[in-house]
Amino acid sequence: MISLMRHEVRVRRKTIFWWTVGLAAFGLMYTGFYPSVTDEFRDLDIGSIELYKAMGVTGMATFEQYMTSTVLNILPLLVGAFGIVLGTGTLAGEEGAGTLELLAALPISRTRLYLAKAAALIVTSALVALAVAAIVTALFVALESDIDTSVAATDLFGALLSLWLIAFVFLALGMFMGAFLPGRGSAAAVAAAILVVTFFANNLAAMVSQLERLQPLFPSHYYMQVAEMLTGDVPWGAVSALMVMGIVPLAVGALAFRRRDLMVGAWPWQRRRPAGGSGSA
Repeated sequence: MISLMRHEVRVRRKTIFWWTVGLAAFGLMYTGFYPSVTDEFRDLDIGSIELYKAMGVTGMATFEQYMTSTVLNILPLLVGAFGIVLGTGTLAGEEGAGTLELLAALPISRTRLYLAKAAALIVTSALVALAVAAIVTALFVALESDIDTSVAATDLFGALLSLWLIAFVFLALGMFMGAFLPGRGSAAAVAAAILVVTFFANNLAAMVSQLERLQPLFPSHYYMQVAEMLTGDVPWGAVSALMVMGIVPLAVGALAFRRRDLMVGAWPWQRRRPAGGSGSA
């Protein structure tokens, strides 16, 4: 199990490294830019503009609003994309490269192989979130004397670390799609569409009262509640909801992987039915 996890991290080490660099650079750029934001810009009521509101921008008047509207608003989208890259690469990516069949030929069950890959990605994504949170928080501490805010470094660190929840949800979705759909291209496309649609749909639902009932379906809805720990307590209900949103596709993905005919890129309706089933040849 441990050797399989090490293999997974080793194979994906470059992807993990460069995504960590990119996510940290994004957080550093926006956090470091705040002290230079002019008073005139902060006084603008950006949150009242429909276009910005649809993008999740609430305002720039305070550091808390600024971080919620920029770093904690856009990073979840990027972290979700990171999760999809990891999730689709571990099954569909290796199947396309021809290495997954070799791993499946080892004297271990498919379930154990799947769980080893999932565990490696979960731990890795948590370490990436930890690194990004530590780097951005370190910059905040260095600039704290230039920032008028009641936010403590520990609050910012916790809000950034919670980005792992989004990574978990979408790497689980990516693994499920990779096990269920014919190839990495289709798996990544569907997962990415879900990421983008749910992100913007959540913002739209917050503007249109008739759509508010749909918000509980969107991961970003719960993450924005979690991000409120920047100025308040940890919303454990939202944290639990995101954990469930990750665990469910992860579990279903394990079932799909057990039944998958490796190296046969077929859509679900094109696959062979079990012997004795209705309509079987």
